[in-house]
Order: sequence, then C-alpha cells, then structure tokens
Amino acid sequence: MKIGIISDTHYGHPSRIIIPDWIKSAFAGVDFIVHAGDVESPLALQEFSEIAPVYAVRGNCDSYGFQTPETMSINIGCGLLTVAHRASRARQAIEADTRVMVYGHTHISLINQEENLLVINPGSPSMPRGGLPPSVALLTIENGKIRAELRQR
Repeated sequence: MKIGIISDTHYGHPSRIIIPDWIKSAFAGVDFIVHAGDVESPLALQEFSEIAPVYAVRGNCDSYGFQTPETMSINIGCGLLTVAHRASRARQAIEADTRVMVYGHTHISLINQEENLLVINPGSPSMPRGGLPPSVALLTIENGKIRAELRQR
C-alpha cells in the first residue's frame, strides 16, 4: 500500500488551485491521499481526488463550513494512521493500535520514529518554513513494515 501525505497547501482562491507536476509525480500510484489540513478550498480536495481518494482533516485556516473532521484514524492494514492538523491534537487522538501519526501546521517537514509510532509532518508544498524546500511525504506499507520518505520539489 502507498499513501500520499500532504498538508498546508493553502489553496485559498480557486485560481490558485493547480497541483504541480512534481506532486502528481510523487503521488502517482498511491492508494489514497491524506491531507492534514489548511487546504482552504474544497475545490482543492476535488483536484487531489483526481489522483486518488482523499481523506482530509480541517486545519486552522479552513473555514468551519468545511465538511472535514478535526481528527481521523484510518486503517492501514497493520494498525491505524491517525491525523490532525496540529501535533498536540493528533497525539490526543492516538489509539492503542495507531502506528503512524500525521500532522501539519508548522510547514516544517519531519519524519521521526518514536518507539512504535512513526511521526510524519509532510511540510508544505506551497509555503515551506525553516529554509526547507516544498515537500510532501510518501508512506509505503509492505508486509507489515512501514516506511516513509519526503518528496521535495
């Protein structure tokens, strides 16, 4: 199974909703995409759904009219992937069988193994911080083994 992970796209105005080729390439062949919030436009989720099905949570810049939950846990075959926009909220939502925690908000990419929990922040493809390049993450699950990598522009 392959999962594309993205956050903080900040596609506010419909004219800004253009998914760059490097993201399309990074997400080619994924089973689904997880968006960790700050999409800003439901139209962007429709664009991403042309690549693969999308699971999204609401970020602090997403209006409360957004029909996305604050947190979500998704079965990834060997446990759960738990996602929220902020790390503190994602940690609160972790369940006993959560193997992967995804969050956004900081615009700073990170992949960190904490005992039995893989923590991923894909950074931002449009507004990265900390001198980092635009990025997304790719999660691969094979025979119960979980591997994550950043894909950068």
